[in-house]
Amino acid sequence: MLAAALDRRNFVAGGLTTLATLLMESGVGLRAQTPPVRREVHGPAAAPMLQLYKRAVKQMQDRPVWDPTSWWFQANIHWTPRQDDTRGCFETNCFNALFQPPTGATPEVLARIQASHMLVAGEVPLGPSVGVGRDRIWLKCPHHMYDFLPWHRVYLYFFERIVESVVGEPFALPYWNYLDPKYRDFPPPFRPAKETDGSDNPLYYPDRSPLCRDPNDPNVPATEKPLIRDTDLNWQTAAEQRFFERGEVLGLDRGFSFQLESAPHDQVHGRIGVLKGGIPLGMATPALAARDPIFYLHHSNLDRLWEWWRTQPPLDGDPPRTPDYIWTQEPYLFASPDIQKVGLAAEEALGMVGTAYSYDQLAPLPTAVAGSPLAVSSPRPPSRISRSGGALSIAPSASATTQLSPEPGAGAPVVSPSSRWILRLSEVSSPAAPSGVFDIYLDAPAAGAVAGQPAGSFALFGTADHAIAGHAGQMATEKVIEVTSRMRELIAQGVDPANVRITVVSTSTNAAAVKIGRIELFSR
Repeated sequence: MLAAALDRRNFVAGGLTTLATLLMESGVGLRAQTPPVRREVHGPAAAPMLQLYKRAVKQMQDRPVWDPTSWWFQANIHWTPRQDDTRGCFETNCFNALFQPPTGATPEVLARIQASHMLVAGEVPLGPSVGVGRDRIWLKCPHHMYDFLPWHRVYLYFFERIVESVVGEPFALPYWNYLDPKYRDFPPPFRPAKETDGSDNPLYYPDRSPLCRDPNDPNVPATEKPLIRDTDLNWQTAAEQRFFERGEVLGLDRGFSFQLESAPHDQVHGRIGVLKGGIPLGMATPALAARDPIFYLHHSNLDRLWEWWRTQPPLDGDPPRTPDYIWTQEPYLFASPDIQKVGLAAEEALGMVGTAYSYDQLAPLPTAVAGSPLAVSSPRPPSRISRSGGALSIAPSASATTQLSPEPGAGAPVVSPSSRWILRLSEVSSPAAPSGVFDIYLDAPAAGAVAGQPAGSFALFGTADHAIAGHAGQMATEKVIEVTSRMRELIAQGVDPANVRITVVSTSTNAAAVKIGRIELFSR
């Protein structure tokens, strides 16, 4: 593995080749001569890897938290609760208790625990009440910033290497392609708590929404099927982005990373996770999300979608789709099975697909279902049509309505059959632990109850503890959501697009309170 003494210059010069050599020397070099292939989890070709994954999860969950090959250690790399959790926490007393040796521990085990404690905590403390430092291994997920996609790519890569060290065979994560209409419900192998022989199913996780059950279960409301709805994806908005991380002045084209993270990333987390007693659990919060085995398949799919977008030919005038100038040159750090630091920098992560691993298919959907959603020309500049008069607050399990008013001085909006319609929600906040999915309905000003299906939706996925690291786990304060289908319906009914009523509904199973500072409607 990458020795702690290996300096940055030698590490970068070696790149993936050096990493592969070091993996081989440490006994984890189980890779085939050709890159292993990540496959869609519902297909029969993914079954062998799914069985290895199940075997690994079971073994890893039985190992102590301090062991890099334990399930809990790997989940804690993403984030942890603050305290009172025996499987991961960062408050000083709770954190230190995770590294207490068992009675009768051998000198070798004591040395490994001490080495793990030093590696995880780092050497630059953040404060007396926090057990980890700035150069730590745990609590590293970068959300709502441009390191989001490359960091998770490297995270998955080293997670696969950990799994290989556990099962002793080459391994490639499956992915769950919820963009495909056939696969919108929760993958069947992850649903039951028990196997057919009565043993525990390692892929089951208790803190999931009831919507993750078999869709034929009568307890799953028909209105909530499938688990991942069209309005949860907002895929077209992400796919059409022309740049990775920079946006227009009006903020509608915020870049591929921002849009992909907003949806489907946040939405899938929100639909799977659950809120109990006001506390987000499982996939609903960065602190616990990586404890659910479905987490890694979700992020494997996001990585695949990024690679598809990154390899699309740019239009004239588009910036490069591999903007290596925006990332730090320092590596993202992880831990090897023998408790050494390993890592890759963002720029090195760009070339991993096809070299370190590959996908059975990069296209977001099978060609027979849909081709590339990219337009043949850049989208028209947006025009702001209307906006809300003030903030909108939505209580848990409740809804709130606001009336949009025409943009002052804008005149009557020019409506074309080809117009696209986009909502921008600004200054989105939650008072405590942000969690949940919120549906958005658009109706005529004088309409009664909300009609039809949601025009769009958004999710909250963050943690109030993100400030300990300055960037990880924080919640985006802006959401950009396409509502073209519903707006075209309303216009066909004679509704003035500048006078639309907006209703935001907090879903009943896992939504926290939320406040939206401003809602704006754009056409382009």
